[in-house]
Amino acid sequence: MGFIQNLIKNLFPNKIITHHINDSTNEPSDQNTMTNDIYISIEKENKSRQFCRLTIEQLIILYEHCPVSDRTLYEFISLSKPVKTYIDYEYYIDKNLDIENHYIGPISSLKILYYFLNIPNNTIDTIETYTQKILKQFLVLQASTNEKISYHFIHSKPSVLFENVSSLGTFLKAIIHFLLLSVIRHKCTMFNINSPSEPCTISNLIQILGPYVNILRKHCTSCTISIPYVSIANISYLLVRSRTDKWTTAIDINVYSKNQQFRLFNSVKYGKNNPLIPSTIFPFDSSLQYSSSDILKKSLITLIEDHQIPKIYFKNKNFIIHFSPYSNSTTTIPHNLSNIKLINDHIEHSCFLNLDTNTNTNQNSPSSLHLNKSNKLDLSVPDIQIFMIFVQNIITSDPSHQGYIHSCIRGTYNKNLLFF
Repeated sequence: MGFIQNLIKNLFPNKIITHHINDSTNEPSDQNTMTNDIYISIEKENKSRQFCRLTIEQLIILYEHCPVSDRTLYEFISLSKPVKTYIDYEYYIDKNLDIENHYIGPISSLKILYYFLNIPNNTIDTIETYTQKILKQFLVLQASTNEKISYHFIHSKPSVLFENVSSLGTFLKAIIHFLLLSVIRHKCTMFNINSPSEPCTISNLIQILGPYVNILRKHCTSCTISIPYVSIANISYLLVRSRTDKWTTAIDINVYSKNQQFRLFNSVKYGKNNPLIPSTIFPFDSSLQYSSSDILKKSLITLIEDHQIPKIYFKNKNFIIHFSPYSNSTTTIPHNLSNIKLINDHIEHSCFLNLDTNTNTNQNSPSSLHLNKSNKLDLSVPDIQIFMIFVQNIITSDPSHQGYIHSCIRGTYNKNLLFF
């Protein structure tokens, strides 16, 4: 058992650490604390994970006692929970040596997110004021090194939430598809190519734009779309070369899968020494002072402190926004009053849903665990009870181990095998 597992056992003797996330999510709990529970995963030496459920108060205590170098912690994002918007933004520096200013892409991404997640207003702000408004809502964590640019953008003071991570992923993919197609369709003296005649995936659009990225960055600084202070040149910085030297998006669109795990604030990957810390270039809500515990709370994707915040749902091939029934308004915001109308119109006319809505369910990925549905057996069956006694004896043979039998299933291929 590793350091952090032992620490959890010492701090919270009744907490159960499991090897399977479904065991943790089904762990018996006081109903009064369910909404305050954070599911965490612990990265181990071999890249495998263990799971535990803590209240936010317990997680703060764990942080106080655990050195940063041992905090190999991730937040498990359940498909059943509403979420804040989050982005994983990264690229390798040596594959993108033509990028001289590594801040253009991140701030452009933040402007784009702010635009689509807020009700439009007609106030004319300076670029400085507009940026301050953005950073009042978005917490930027960075773990960049000399080799890699790495940011997490988290809508820590959200204007809207999403019903679940799947809807968020579809929304962000639709935005990226909309932006790339807008770049292709724009015309200027330095860029004038034929728009695709057939529906295109995000990958198709990236392939079309790849040869023109440097031209767009250098010559399209005055070419604009509807997003304030975002030029076509700015959008082109979202396209980067991957480790395999292929064009891709700096925004990782594969972090919105079922059972996704997202590295926690001030935590490290196993064997690494670059914790996610608040960015000094993009300071969060600089008018206020935040403790480390405050930042931890703000950085959690599934910790919703205000359940009256409107939520974005994806229904009937449209994104709609609903107010909480306990808020001052009980109406639904018509989608034509929000900037998401652009996205809804784009979805309607681009066949986007038929092309780009598949999410990553790579079963071998440690950060995206795919759970197959299985039929649980009746634990009261005499033949199974015989084995239950044997398994229970294994569990209780070591006093330092805590656990229980949650379920039993037969093997998929060998039906004579039982898995507890």
